Amino acid sequence: MLSLKIMIYNILEIVVTPLLLVSFPSLSLTFELPRNHGRDRVVPASLQSMPEAINLNNDDQQKSGNNNLIKKPRNNNPAVVGTNFLRKKTADLLQITSNSYDNESGVNNLLGRKMKVVRKTFNWLIDSWVFSGELDAADKAYALLTRMEELDSSASTFVGIRPDVRIYTKVMNAISRSGRSDAGELAKKILEKMNHLYSSGHNVNVKPNTLTFTALVEAYANSGAPGSALIAAKICDVMIQKWASGDPDVRPTSRSFNAAINAFAKSGENDAAQQAERLFEKMLECYKAGNKDCKPNSVNYNSVINAIANSDYEGSVQRARELLQEMDIKYRAGDEDVKPTTISFNTVIDAYAKSGLLNAGERAEDILHYMEELYERGENIDAKPNARSFNSAINAYAKSGCEDAALKAEAVLDRMKKLYEAGNCDVRPDTHSFSTVINAWARSRKNEKAEKALNLFRKMKKLYEAGNKSVRPNVVAYNAVLNACAFTNGDVRESNRAVEIAHFVLRDLEQSSFGVPDQITYGTFLKVCTHQMADCDARDKVVEVVFKKCCKDGQVGNMVVQELKLVTKSNHYARLTGRAQLEEINTKELPKDWWCNVVEGKWQRQKQRLNEAAGK
Repeated sequence: MLSLKIMIYNILEIVVTPLLLVSFPSLSLTFELPRNHGRDRVVPASLQSMPEAINLNNDDQQKSGNNNLIKKPRNNNPAVVGTNFLRKKTADLLQITSNSYDNESGVNNLLGRKMKVVRKTFNWLIDSWVFSGELDAADKAYALLTRMEELDSSASTFVGIRPDVRIYTKVMNAISRSGRSDAGELAKKILEKMNHLYSSGHNVNVKPNTLTFTALVEAYANSGAPGSALIAAKICDVMIQKWASGDPDVRPTSRSFNAAINAFAKSGENDAAQQAERLFEKMLECYKAGNKDCKPNSVNYNSVINAIANSDYEGSVQRARELLQEMDIKYRAGDEDVKPTTISFNTVIDAYAKSGLLNAGERAEDILHYMEELYERGENIDAKPNARSFNSAINAYAKSGCEDAALKAEAVLDRMKKLYEAGNCDVRPDTHSFSTVINAWARSRKNEKAEKALNLFRKMKKLYEAGNKSVRPNVVAYNAVLNACAFTNGDVRESNRAVEIAHFVLRDLEQSSFGVPDQITYGTFLKVCTHQMADCDARDKVVEVVFKKCCKDGQVGNMVVQELKLVTKSNHYARLTGRAQLEEINTKELPKDWWCNVVEGKWQRQKQRLNEAAGK
C-alpha cells in the first residue's frame, strides 16, 4: 500500500501531465438524424393558397418533434421500394402533373411504361412513403395527396385521380409516423377536410372510417405534445359513441385503445396510470358489449402494465404484478391472445426496480425464476428471460437498499455469466450488467466496496479483451467505480485505498479509447476528495489540479460546481472560480471554454454515448 504522501504525489504527477500534454476532442453536443433539406421536395405553389392547406415543411416543428418515434421501414411490405427510386418517381409524377408541364408525349417516357398517371400510381407511392422511414415521408405523401386534389378540382387531362378514404388515411398514417410534435393537429385538419368533403357531397368516398380515426389517435399519441394523451383518449370516446349510435364504418379497436394507453404511459402525467386503466376498462366494456375488435390482447396488457410501472403512485408495483398474474391465469385457461411474454415479465421486473422497496430485489428475482421455469418446462416459450430480464433484476437489488443487495446482485450477474458460457446467447452480460452491480456496491454499507467495484471492473475489461464486445467499458462504468470510492466506509487504510483506486480509474479512463472524463467523472472524483481525504494542503493541491483539468476539458457542469463548493474553503473556491462560495452560479456565466462540452441530463448523456458508439 502506498503511503498517502506518495499517493498524492502520484495523483499530481499523473493528472498534471495530461493537463499539459493531452488534448481531448470536443464532445458532440447534439444528436441530429440526417435531414433532407428540400432535396427533391416538390410542393405545388397552389398549396399555399388553399384555404385548408397544411404546411408540413416547418423545420422548427420537425426539430421539436420526437424523431425517435419515426417508424422504421417495414421490409415485408410490397409497397416499399428503394428510397432513391421512390424519390425519383415521386418527383417525376409531380412534375408531369403540374400546370407548367404540357408535353403530353413525354409522360410515359418520364414515368416509364409500367407506371401511369392514375390513382393507383398515387396510392402506391403514398403507401411506399408511409413505410419508408424517411424524415420527409409525411411531406412527400401530403404533396402527392395535394396534387390529387388539384387534379380532381380542375379541368385536367388526367381523369379518375380523385382521392378516396384510403388515400387520406394513408397520409394521416405518414404524419403519425413522423414523430412531429404537431402531428395530431395536422392529422386532425385532414380529418376535418374529409368530413367537409363527405358532408357537402363533393366526395362521398372519403367518409372517415375506423382506420382513419385510429390514424388520428396514433398521430396524437406519437407526437408527445403536452395534453396529446388526453386528446387521444377523447378520440377513442368519439369512436365508442359512433359505434354505439350505429355508424357502420367506425368502431373502436384494441389498436386504437392501445395507442392512447401508450400515450399515457409516455406522458409523465400525474394520473397517467389511472387514465390508462380507465381506457383499458372501456375497451373491456366494448368487448363485453359485442365488439370483438376490442378483445384485449398481450400488447394491450403490456401497455397498461408499462403505464403503471412508469408511475409512482402507492401500490403501483403490486397492481402491475396483479395484471401480469391475470394474463398468466387467462393464458393457462386457454386464452392465447393474452399470453404473457418476456416483455410482460420484464416490465413488472422494471417496476420493482423503480419502486425502491426493501424487498424489490427478491420479488424481481422471483419473477425471473418463474420465467425460467415456464420456459424450461415448455409451458410458455415466449417467456424466455433475456439480458434485460437479468439486468432489471440486478437493478432491483441495486436500488432496494437491503443489507445484502450488492452480494445478491453480483450473484445474479454470476448466474447470468454461467448461462451465457453454457450457450445461452440471450443472456449475454453487457456493460450495463456490470455497471449496475458496481453501483449496487457503491450503495451498500459493506466495507471494501471500492475494492469490490474495481475487481468487477477488471473482470468486465478482461471479458472485453477476450472478445465479448458487449461488455466494452464506457464512462458510466468508470464513474460507477469512482462512486464506490466516494462512499467507501471504514478506517484510514480503506479511505487511502479508495483514493488510490479513484486515481487509477481516472488515469485509466484518460489513457483509454473507451471515452473521455465527463462532468460526472470530475464531480465524483471531487466527491472522493471530500469524503476520503483529510482537509489539508495536499487535498487542496489535488482539487486544484483536477478542477483545472476539468476546465480545460470543458466539463464544468452543475455537479462539478456543487462538489467544488463542498471540498474547498471560501478563499480557495474564490481563487479557482473568481466567484464567492455562497453565490449561486449558473455555469453558463462562467467562461465558455469551461463548460462547452458539458452534457446535462441523464437522457442527453445516454444519447451522446449512443452517438459515440456509432462512431459519429
